[in-house]
Amino acid sequence: MKHVKRWLIRGLVIAGAVLFLGACGSQGGKVTIASKQFTENILLSEIYAQLIEHETELEVERKQNLGGTSVCFPAMEKGEVDIYVEYSGTAYNEILKLSDSTGMSADEIYDISVKKLNDDHDITMFQPIGINNTFAVGMLRSKSEELGVTSISDLSEQSDELRFGANHVFYTRDADGYDPMVKLYDLHFSESLKMDTSLLYDAINQNKLDVMIVYATDSLLKKYDMVILQDDKELFPPYHGSPICRNDTLEKYPELNDVLDLLKGRIDDVKMQELDYEIDVKNKTPEEVAKKFLADEGLVK
Repeated sequence: MKHVKRWLIRGLVIAGAVLFLGACGSQGGKVTIASKQFTENILLSEIYAQLIEHETELEVERKQNLGGTSVCFPAMEKGEVDIYVEYSGTAYNEILKLSDSTGMSADEIYDISVKKLNDDHDITMFQPIGINNTFAVGMLRSKSEELGVTSISDLSEQSDELRFGANHVFYTRDADGYDPMVKLYDLHFSESLKMDTSLLYDAINQNKLDVMIVYATDSLLKKYDMVILQDDKELFPPYHGSPICRNDTLEKYPELNDVLDLLKGRIDDVKMQELDYEIDVKNKTPEEVAKKFLADEGLVK
């Protein structure tokens, strides 16, 4: 009888331990957040990392500055990355390899991307943050006025006398990169250079470039008094930023569903430029800027 009681007590202890562990949920779990190689994406990854740390018991591993979509998305598919911020136009064109998006609305591109990412890749795209960080063609205001250029089409007749620059990622994009741009707009630049985005701004300011690819939310557009040329043939689709996450990660840590929608509609292009400016020009760290933003928004006390 004593043996029976002993085994009964042991069984109750084990059962209690199982219930306790179940109640603990995802305590002790870990997620990995990556970012691309530009200020906005790095900052957004840090904001989400701090939100997750504040709202859950999860540990966050940061893989910031990991690479472009061609690096981040395969890493996510392999399970090396759980979360990063992607853009609707990039998902549509570069990841999903869908047909021409010319003339499609931002909502159409987003909705199709959400469905196809889930159906084909088992990945959830959350609600848009509010930014539309589209690729754009930029020039110094003084150069634009000197040449009378206001649209990309205006460059065509003068392009053989102009020097062009873009980051390495732009040259790899099949649907909205360098090759489709020069073909659509009939451009023949005298030089075409590849370099990091920060170096591009220095080069154009030092008169080593005439035309460059920018992101619409770049803080340095303001610093260097640059203008964005009208994309009059609609090469570039909307690029609304949203966090994406592996579905198996969401199943394991369901509390992430609410956290990853906390920034829905909170950051527009102007606000994003201001936040980037704090890092690019005032030399603050992404950690500092993220912490202040979350406090100002009342998301973290």
